[in-house]
Amino acid sequence: MSDDYGYQVRRLENRTGEVESELHSLRTKLGEAEDLDYELSNIRGDARRIEDDLSTVRTELTELDDDVRGDIHDTQQALKRLTGRVQALEAHLLAAGGAPLADLDTTDPEWKKLAKTANHGWNVRSSLLPKHQREAHRLNIRHYEGALEERDEHRDKVVEAAGILASQPHTSREFKQAVMDFGMSRTLAESHGQRAQKLAGSAQAAQAAQAALAQDDTLRQAKASLIEQGDKAERKLNWLLRGRLADAIRDRALLPMWFVTVLGPVPPAHKTQEWMDLATQVLSYRVTYEITDQAVALGPPPAAYVPRRTEWHRELTKDLRRW
Repeated sequence: MSDDYGYQVRRLENRTGEVESELHSLRTKLGEAEDLDYELSNIRGDARRIEDDLSTVRTELTELDDDVRGDIHDTQQALKRLTGRVQALEAHLLAAGGAPLADLDTTDPEWKKLAKTANHGWNVRSSLLPKHQREAHRLNIRHYEGALEERDEHRDKVVEAAGILASQPHTSREFKQAVMDFGMSRTLAESHGQRAQKLAGSAQAAQAAQAALAQDDTLRQAKASLIEQGDKAERKLNWLLRGRLADAIRDRALLPMWFVTVLGPVPPAHKTQEWMDLATQVLSYRVTYEITDQAVALGPPPAAYVPRRTEWHRELTKDLRRW
């Protein structure tokens, strides 16, 4: 009995030693964890300091970017002023040297007729339905007609299934298949019928749109000749104006001030084609609306909204800013 007790005591002592060893190991790890937590705390502090430094750097970069942009803007403005002075000096030198003056404002009566025809053709075209509106009407009609077609298709299947149910034995394969087809087709027919009813209002609008489309088609056919004449007149007028400008540039003629202030005295070395196209449009605008202002290329904007003139003036003004 005493031997067994001694054995248990020794076993407990061994277990106690093991527990003490594990406890020592845990204490060691706890100390390491405390050291690690301290290191993590230091790392977090360093990270916060770095974030503060980055925030400061970002602020400084933003301020520097603003300064650079301001300097670039000032430089561009100074360059524009310098360019204007150089152009003025070039104009004086050309005038002193006997350079011819380019006449871009005197127009032949035939040119005015072309401009009038082109403008009329544009106005006729603007009275037609826009392409996106025609497409929207067609889409509404297709949606409604598609719903009706699907409803009628499933109704036909319901009728066909009902005929099979009335004529075939209940135990036949055809009867069982017809039961399934009848239930499914009836549900789908009702669903598409409800969809068609919901689209009924759209259908009425679409019917009105269909009438508008038919009227528009008729108008397009009736006005096709006027639109074509306007397009031809516009192309011919632009060709004549472009030729006059090209002749003036070839002869090194002194361009009018209203032209130089927006497009410069000569075509640029880059994007020359784009420059010529825009200059031709400016000339066409002046001819079309009889602009004679010698300082402002497009003259004052229209006091009231006039579809083509207002939009054309706005578009040319925006395009001229790039030059």
